[in-house]
Amino acid sequence: MDNLTHGLFGLAIGALRRPDDPARFLRRAGSPTDKAVLFGSVLAAELPDLDILLPAPNEVVHALRAHRGISHALLFAPVWALIATFVARLVFRRARPGPVFAFALLAVLFAHILPDLWTGWGTRALLPFSDTRLSWDVTSVIDPFVTLPLFAGAVWALARRDQARKAILIGFAVSCLYLGFRTVSRALLIERVERQYADASRVEVFPALFSITSWRYAAVSPEGYALGTVSVFGSPKEQRRIPHSPDIPVRLAAIPTVGEALAWARLPLVSTRPAEGGGTEVDVADLRYHLGGEPTLSIVIDVGPEGDVRSARLERGGSAKELFERWKK
Repeated sequence: MDNLTHGLFGLAIGALRRPDDPARFLRRAGSPTDKAVLFGSVLAAELPDLDILLPAPNEVVHALRAHRGISHALLFAPVWALIATFVARLVFRRARPGPVFAFALLAVLFAHILPDLWTGWGTRALLPFSDTRLSWDVTSVIDPFVTLPLFAGAVWALARRDQARKAILIGFAVSCLYLGFRTVSRALLIERVERQYADASRVEVFPALFSITSWRYAAVSPEGYALGTVSVFGSPKEQRRIPHSPDIPVRLAAIPTVGEALAWARLPLVSTRPAEGGGTEVDVADLRYHLGGEPTLSIVIDVGPEGDVRSARLERGGSAKELFERWKK
């Protein structure tokens, strides 16, 4: 998820604790522990994304390896909670460390790691025991229908301090209800697409941009991929069929950056072409991300004649305006 949503979820996690001084919750004269719990929970919900500062040889390795790596692992969560508790105690010196640490740990787990898991991009939460990128495909990385109830609750809390905790928790409850609806919708739509493609070996559905009820789907058969859209209120509408890609040469697949791209793409569409100055350009698209059956996100890697990676980048299918125009069709 985006950092605004992480922080708002952290605020809601902190507000779940019954305050020491309910009458002065979020007020200047309130309990130091109450303030530290809220501050530490918001901070803990943001800390795992410090991995964006880690160095990487190129944009692709940074996006797939450096980001959402060990900093997002369940095993590392107590470390972030301790850091958040330490900082919160520096700001609110009379706060009790126990509640601050407990809710900071909950915030790392449920305001950061869990929201990243339910997005399409996913995260490697089981490091160092497993390098698998886990993803539940319930929402997009940015989903205003998750964020807006949380944001409205926070604004309400600032405007009406006497109702602050109630406001935050109502926003949290609305956001959770929406996530529950999305989870149930996804399960029902997978069954619906499976009925239409009885010969498919695998069916997956993915969030559509800025939509509560519409999803994208891919049905995988021995011949290739059937791509389309499906609504909670309608039947699957196929948009395109794409055959499976031929296997790329082993020498290219063995290059670490190419290997990262292939591991990332759950529904890969891979192509190669000669690159300028010799070498090969490898294009790895993931058909989870498509509009009208056309890929919108791919990784392009320029491999030199000696197997060196000269450049690697993410291609997002055009400018924001172009993607919006395609989305409207």
